[in-house]
Amino acid sequence: MAKSTTNKNERYLIASDLDWTLLDNNGELKDLTIRTVKKLTKMGHVFCLISGRPPQAMIDIYNKLGLKSIMVSFNGSLITNPSSKNFAPINLCFNFDIVRKILNDKKLKPLINNCLIENSSGVFVKNVPNDKKLKKEILDSFHIAIDSQRLVKRISPNFANVRNHDLHSVLLHIKDKKNLDKVMYELRKFSRTLVTRLWQFNNFGYIVEINSVFASKGNALKFLSAYYSIDKIHTFSFGDGDNDTDMLHYAFNGFAMCNGSTTAKLSSTYITKEDNNNCGVARELIRAFKLKNLK
Repeated sequence: MAKSTTNKNERYLIASDLDWTLLDNNGELKDLTIRTVKKLTKMGHVFCLISGRPPQAMIDIYNKLGLKSIMVSFNGSLITNPSSKNFAPINLCFNFDIVRKILNDKKLKPLINNCLIENSSGVFVKNVPNDKKLKKEILDSFHIAIDSQRLVKRISPNFANVRNHDLHSVLLHIKDKKNLDKVMYELRKFSRTLVTRLWQFNNFGYIVEINSVFASKGNALKFLSAYYSIDKIHTFSFGDGDNDTDMLHYAFNGFAMCNGSTTAKLSSTYITKEDNNNCGVARELIRAFKLKNLK
């Protein structure tokens, strides 16, 4: 595979996913990663986080990296700059009425075991699961601590506490695999402006994630490229999952993690030599930008 190279006289935009990409298997930043990102930003390059996480689950990482750049949450649904009060947040939401119709649909209602709604005011859950392992899987997969009353609230009867806010994403929990095809088929009748992603839990079935069709990591990267006036040819992106594919495809230097999905690898120009647990992102950037005294 050809090597990614850079021009030392140009400014580059670098976008990275977090989980299983920039972070190790414990969800932490390695020291080499921190030093590499800080070195690149000091050189004048722009480093941005693009994640499916909610912003409150990203801000500590943002601060540890010493970033001042734009941050993208909810797979592109929310674009903010935590370091600048002058940057007006961009919300690519969808109307609650669509979700109300989905949750009240006679065919879908018996097939949906639970529902989580993420909007600008927080995270809401229909039924708090009793199973500790299921709670842990939700936290590990979506970084939502459903036992935290500060972050997560119960959906009130008739959706009174959520219906006045547009939505960033909706997660539908489907326990039985045989119901999946019917759920996906029924969802199509509600709106062609929604996109669905399917996530499998190890022991508790599936999550159907619903977002606006306009909210994607690829579209977010295009916005960042325009905002910072950095041409596509000077862009890098790093990701591991199916929700990273359009971002990997758009960037001139799109890197799928070697520990990533087959779909991600097929969408990228390059594949990292090292995995996320061995600073795969940092080591590729060190090679591409010929950084010294970091290894």
